[in-house]
Amino acid sequence: MKSSIVLFYPKTGFDVKDVSIDLPLSVLAVASTLVQDYEVKIIDQRIDENWGATLQEELNKDPLFVGISAMTGSQIKFGLEASRLVKEGDTSIPVIWGGIHPTLLPEQTVRHAFVDIAVIGEGEATIRDLASALKARRNLDNIKNIVYKKNGEVVRTPLSGFLDMNELPRLPYELVDVEQYIKAQPKALPGAKRMLPFLTSRGCPYTCSFCCNPRVSRGKWRSMTAENAYEEVMNLVETYQLDSVAFYDEAFMTDRKRAEKMAEMIHGEVRWFIQGRMDELARADLAKYERNGLGAVQPGLETGSSRILKLIKKRETIEDFLCANRALGKTNIIAYYNFMMGFPTETYDELMQSIDLALRLLRENPKSRLAAFYVLTPYPGTELFDVAVNLGFKAPTSLAGWANYSRQHLMTPWVQDKIEMLRTIMLTSKVIDGHAIEALFETPPLLFSFVGLLAKKWYQYKWRKRSFGETIDVKLLDYISRDYLKLEF
Repeated sequence: MKSSIVLFYPKTGFDVKDVSIDLPLSVLAVASTLVQDYEVKIIDQRIDENWGATLQEELNKDPLFVGISAMTGSQIKFGLEASRLVKEGDTSIPVIWGGIHPTLLPEQTVRHAFVDIAVIGEGEATIRDLASALKARRNLDNIKNIVYKKNGEVVRTPLSGFLDMNELPRLPYELVDVEQYIKAQPKALPGAKRMLPFLTSRGCPYTCSFCCNPRVSRGKWRSMTAENAYEEVMNLVETYQLDSVAFYDEAFMTDRKRAEKMAEMIHGEVRWFIQGRMDELARADLAKYERNGLGAVQPGLETGSSRILKLIKKRETIEDFLCANRALGKTNIIAYYNFMMGFPTETYDELMQSIDLALRLLRENPKSRLAAFYVLTPYPGTELFDVAVNLGFKAPTSLAGWANYSRQHLMTPWVQDKIEMLRTIMLTSKVIDGHAIEALFETPPLLFSFVGLLAKKWYQYKWRKRSFGETIDVKLLDYISRDYLKLEF
């Protein structure tokens, strides 16, 4: 009987060693319910240069199935490469896709010739049930949260409720070489020499119209208790001698009491990073969080236009942003701000309001930084996706068509007359705070520090002057991003 299972994590297109390559948390989560009964092999295409040979070696063992995790965008392209290798070798090996994209478009995903089953939502319980059914050659009709092919037809099963994070098994870190993912990030988080990510909650209670979370999580936010989260985090810290942890929860501070309790329990034993909202940060006792180890936050501000904030249902105000930024400026907590542009109906003046807000935040809080200005991508499952289609956006009609999607997407019809400006803002936003170039090095050469400072002064001047042409220096930034850092746009 088959007893091996292969879980494949594709490249994302933004894979820079020691900068953006994190633990493949999605496949580790799926593996957590399989490892006791099956031999599980995780292949991470981002770090395995010989992934094709590795996959073929596993296929020679005649695995029960190959599971592939995919977000909308480049992971589809690379995931299909792996799926093709599986099917060219043995069409009888089931290929199961999971992750955000199959959750949003499961029927379309399964219609691809290289995909047999799509898992909707959280995969831990579903994949365990699937493995049991496939091993016993049972019908799949009674397994919830899947779409699959049956006699040439696409069948969808009912959805189940969400999982209790406090009852899930611990992640099987032993399935990967954890040292490959430990990052030294002293520029991002002071003192961070050994950092790994961790999730203590899932979902988000907010309904931003650019985000697919309202559909994926159905407006529900679920978390570990502070005690369970602390125990698991500290076990990770002790096992791998970490000095820092990046909490990748989408809304870490949703439950204020839980967040405060976790901070008190951590008590500065490690430095840590969170994602959070500015209105929540404005209400928080940031000095207390800092004393307990919080070193960096990454909020999504999105825009400097009050009208656009209402359009995207952000439920925050410009004053929230300014208030939180000033409060953060009184601490040593570093803030990394995300912005978006290219919204439907966004005017030039409204985009310039975002530019001015970004410059003001950097000016009023010298420790604040810009993560980036991204161009709005109408992802499937979002409210703005339907708006985009009504405004003439031609959405892909097949799984392969979504492979070219990314946060640098520039195909919406309403931005075609301003692509040069948006690309320039997008590229220069990466260096405008003066820290991005240094962040590529643990100890940057003096020359690079000088280049970073020069870029900061130059592009802040150009932003104030509204100079967004695709000049030689901007083309050089584009070259560095694509050809030196190997980022996929």
